[in-house]
Amino acid sequence: MDIVEESELSKKKVCEILKLNRSRYYRWKRRYEEHGFAGLKDKKPTPNGPVYALLDEEKEAIIEYALDNPDTRHRKLAYELQNEDIVHVSPSSVYRVLKAEGLIKERTEPQQDTSADGKIEVEDPNNMWHLDITYIPIKNIHAYQITVLDGCSRLAVHSELSRTMQADDIKRVMSKALFKQDLFEVDEADRPVLVTDNGSQILSHSFQDFLKEWDIKHIRTAVRHPESNGKIEVFHKTIKYENIYVQKRYENFYEAQEDLDEFIEKYNNERLHQGIDFVTPQEKHTGKAEKIINEREKRHKKAIKRRKRLNREAKAQAA
Repeated sequence: MDIVEESELSKKKVCEILKLNRSRYYRWKRRYEEHGFAGLKDKKPTPNGPVYALLDEEKEAIIEYALDNPDTRHRKLAYELQNEDIVHVSPSSVYRVLKAEGLIKERTEPQQDTSADGKIEVEDPNNMWHLDITYIPIKNIHAYQITVLDGCSRLAVHSELSRTMQADDIKRVMSKALFKQDLFEVDEADRPVLVTDNGSQILSHSFQDFLKEWDIKHIRTAVRHPESNGKIEVFHKTIKYENIYVQKRYENFYEAQEDLDEFIEKYNNERLHQGIDFVTPQEKHTGKAEKIINEREKRHKKAIKRRKRLNREAKAQAA
């Protein structure tokens, strides 16, 4: 342990050089801190343990993945492990393994308010959209992220950084969203309902005329009652808590624009979303989510059967 602790290289690099599994190193370190040298003796598996107990190889894989992704919470980490076909375990099992290794961190960053996660539920993409504006801190200028979010899939249909937040900006963002989803030429009944707050840009004659021109039904949230537009509120908080607040303020508009575009691309195509059963918004939007969830469940059941078989064999050998 002294070699790892005293080296100028990172712990990960030293463990690679020593061909030492990092999860094993951290386990030794924790045992040494709690029990001294006596704690360094590897605990033997208990043959009388439950047959569904996690295998050592599964625990090692969970710990190793968690060390490589230190900012990922245990619940999302569990589904990432499943999607990448590494380990098929429940979020509660991941939590217990990481808790035992001292790898569950207390949250010190501001808590996201997920209570306003949207009161209006829809079953299909492009049935209901949510639109909102949020302020983006950039050095010496004002800028605003304007987003159209799909209520079913949580896909950011179109989101862009704007120097102003006038009615023309809202119309531009809506037009691009409609174009991306090929909704200009469809029947009126197939266009999404739009949910917004009561901002002056939204209530302007210019924007209201735009909605009428394209036969888009408009639902306005009640004053001081934003819950029905909570999905997009949560989306904008996600941008801030997971991306903007963890770095320094943007130096200029173009730096912010590039960074936010990159984050939203990852949000749509890579980030597993808790509100849609831990698939990506793009997978939900394109109808792939159900197959992914079903396959995940099949692999999980297969892993449980394998775990039971190996644990029974270990018990039989011990007997």
